[in-house]
This record gives sequence, structure tokens and C-alpha cells, in this order.
Amino acid sequence: MKSILVILGLYGFLAAGASFAITDEEMKQLPPYCYAKMKTPMGSPEYKAWEAKIGSNFLDFHHYCHGLNDINHYWAARTAKDRASWLGMAKSEFDYMVKAERPGFTMRADLYANRGEVLRLMGKTGEALRDFNTAISADPKQARVYLQLADVYLGAKERAKALEVIAQGLRYNPDSKALRRRYLELGGKEPFPEPVPGARAEPAAVKPAEAAQPEPKTELATQKSNANGVEAASPQNATGEAAAKPDAAAPIGSRKNPYCRFCPPE
Repeated sequence: MKSILVILGLYGFLAAGASFAITDEEMKQLPPYCYAKMKTPMGSPEYKAWEAKIGSNFLDFHHYCHGLNDINHYWAARTAKDRASWLGMAKSEFDYMVKAERPGFTMRADLYANRGEVLRLMGKTGEALRDFNTAISADPKQARVYLQLADVYLGAKERAKALEVIAQGLRYNPDSKALRRRYLELGGKEPFPEPVPGARAEPAAVKPAEAAQPEPKTELATQKSNANGVEAASPQNATGEAAAKPDAAAPIGSRKNPYCRFCPPE
């Protein structure tokens, strides 16, 4: 009897996992490294190319992709219960990646920025601040993290602190239109903060995060429209069918979404 219960429990676990498989349509809303990780053979040139860019944590990287997909589901959810559920699942996936982090993981800043956003949405302000600051320390040239961090301070009615954060972001990202706009909205005056030496220098190669997660619109710029969400994700597909490779030229994301990670850059 005990063995039967164990088998039934295992079957239920596997069935639950299958029901949350990322569908073809959902995959189109995720960065290209998720397609390479989850839809291409391990020894394929595309898989190996992304593995070389991301580092040894590419072995665990499906957890990160599931976390991103859970965030998309959060924005599409219609009830508070569903939103809380998707946030909890996203946090669990990002927590796993934090614990599994190895030296040479090039997506460290993105990981902490995304977990920080989940924590902020959960109302865990202190933990969100910690993660956003960790993301900035890992890569001070990610403009969107300064915008997210400023939103935390604005939520706490600390406008001066928010302006200080945006000014710091401009020193490392002097050409960011979103940071300049936010700086002026918060009461900053031109000329803009002096950039740190080399801030305008072009990187040697485009990093995965820069290719997949351009600067988003932010809450302050969209609070009148109340458009704090992404386009609805497609229903889950439990068939496990192989996804057709996304068309790289197809438009992904929506400019109406302040948390759009995949909209065209400015």
C-alpha cells in the first residue's frame, strides 16, 4: 500500500510539472537564451554558444527561465490569489538560482534585479532593496535597475533618495533617455550628472542581458494610465511538443507595458 502511494505521489508531481511546461507562445516572450537552453539539443552550436556566454550556471538556467515566465503569468493573472501564487513560484525559481550560483555567472545582475522586482511586488521592501543594490554592484551599467530601485524609494515617500539613485545611474549610463527623463521628473536640473570615466565606452561584446532586456518604461512615467502589466500569456500546454524556433525578426513585447523586458530599445 505504501509503495502504491509513493508511486501515485510521484505521478502527481510529474503531472504537475508537465502542466507548467513553457508553451511555444510563452517562449516567444522570453529571451533567446531560454529557447537555446530549453528547446535545442545540449550539444548544438546554439546551446554551446549561450553556455559559453552565461557560464557554468547554464546547467541550471531553466529555473531562471521559468521564473521569468512566472512573472509574465503574474502580470496576466486576474485575481489576487493567482498573482500571489505566480509571485511565489517566481521567487522559488530565482531563489534556486541564487543558491546554485557559481563563479563566472554573467547573468548575476539580471538574476538579482528580477528577484528584487518579485520581492518588491510582494511588499518585501528591505529584501528588494538588498537585491537591487546587489544587481547594481554586479553591473552598474544596467539602467533599469536604478529605475526599479528608485520606485522602491518613491513608494516609501523618499523622493530625495530616489533622485540620488537616478543620479548615480546617470553617471554610469549617461545616454539613457529613461534615466534622464526620470531625473527631470524628480526635480533634477540640467546639466546631468557627470559620467564616470569610460561610461560611454562601448562594451567589447553585447551581453545576454543587453540583448534580451532593454530599458523598460517605469511606473512613474505610466502611473496615469495604470498600465502596470504585460500582455496576457497563452494558456499552458501540457503536451510537451517541441517548440518551433521563434522568428528573431518578429516583434515581441509591448511598449504599453512598463515592465516590458523585450521591447525595442530607445
